[in-house]
Amino acid sequence: MAKLMLQFRQRGSAPSLDDVRARFDLQAHEIDPAFGVVETDSREGLYTVVVDEAARQRIEQKLKQTGADADPAVGLFANPRIEPFGPPS
Repeated sequence: MAKLMLQFRQRGSAPSLDDVRARFDLQAHEIDPAFGVVETDSREGLYTVVVDEAARQRIEQKLKQTGADADPAVGLFANPRIEPFGPPS
């Protein structure tokens, strides 16, 4: 299944995976526990998680409900695979 990066704002203490799951109505298999919750920008309270693309619609609805969809730093972003261009020199 394709993966997306979800970036969101949270003030105060850092959220746990369970906090993020509850906030965005995600099942345990829809969020990558190995990636975890990564603090993207501590001054802005931005955090990132990796989610299954199948959860896109629910996440977008949650963002709209809170008005967060108007924030350009918040939302779903591509998570392309990063690989070398060719064999090592």
